[in-house]
Amino acid sequence: MTHNPCGNDWRPLDMLAGEERDRGDSGAAEDEAGPAVTVELWLRRLAELSRRQGLAIGTMLGASRDDLDLLLASAALHLPVEQGLGEREASERLRDFLATTGAMLDTDHAELRRWLVDLGFVERSDRGTDYRRGTLPSRLQDAAARLDVPRLAEAVGRARAAHESERLARKQAWLARAAAAIEVTEQGDPSGLARSLPPAGDRDAMFMAMALDQAHNGWAMGEVPVGALVVRDGQVLATGFNQPIANHDPTAHAEIQAMRAAAALLGNYRLAGCTLYVTLEPCAMCAGAIQHARIARLVYGTRDPKTGACGSVVDLFAEARLNHHTVVDGGVLADRCGRLLSEFFAERRALRRSGALLPDAEDGDADQG
Repeated sequence: MTHNPCGNDWRPLDMLAGEERDRGDSGAAEDEAGPAVTVELWLRRLAELSRRQGLAIGTMLGASRDDLDLLLASAALHLPVEQGLGEREASERLRDFLATTGAMLDTDHAELRRWLVDLGFVERSDRGTDYRRGTLPSRLQDAAARLDVPRLAEAVGRARAAHESERLARKQAWLARAAAAIEVTEQGDPSGLARSLPPAGDRDAMFMAMALDQAHNGWAMGEVPVGALVVRDGQVLATGFNQPIANHDPTAHAEIQAMRAAAALLGNYRLAGCTLYVTLEPCAMCAGAIQHARIARLVYGTRDPKTGACGSVVDLFAEARLNHHTVVDGGVLADRCGRLLSEFFAERRALRRSGALLPDAEDGDADQG
């Protein structure tokens, strides 16, 4: 959730140094010259944007103003043109927008309402108690006259359902391949119900396949797909996947998430005797946390040539002056782990070329975030 650091009287435009908003005498939203947007283009672009998560209005003001205008106009369509609504009813309609068509925005109804008013998409009465739709940018007006709230929600709903179906199919395909890679031995059980723990080498592959499953959870949330789990005495204590974007937390790498959960379970930040499995070579931050947690053994999948701290860029685990030395084994299911990341970034590049993915700080990074 985006929070307003300046209090309830905050006006976003007041913070945009050097940007003039030419509203004209009528208070109409700023409108730069541009081709008219058709209904078909409006709905298609909304569907593409629905694949995104955590879009911040303030960030979109610069690089993605056309998309921002489209989203704010879609929100404004929830309010009437003529008769104003009281603050409670207007807020309810904006909440409905954020729960459906505008779910990709990282904001709440109060902040959204302020942006709509400040950018001219919504007009507020002099008393500050009534709200109605303002004058939309001219390039959107013709299409807006032929659109309504149900049609917007339907287009976005179909797009999200299709995206979810694709995501599930992709995850199931990977799970099937991972399951086929796990070899377990059967001891005197023709039915296959009783299975023994695999030998050490196969055990690493089994746990790494589980970490890959966690990585898919990250992909499903729009995160770089890296997964991890903490194991002790052959039992999985905790799992984690990459979540820095969703959690607004630069430290929320898969390893950190798994170790936090394991430490909470054990009631001790020291995870002595534990093995950490992770699909991507840890970065310097995670390597430090692994050493600090006294992890006995680290097993990773594919190398990270950009930020890897197990020898690819630096080797923090080989530093003799440290007071703990984790045993490191790499390359377990490396091809599968690497292929997952390659497919993820290939999809991101394709989405970016199509315009469905907005450029942001995470795009193009081959590390966890």
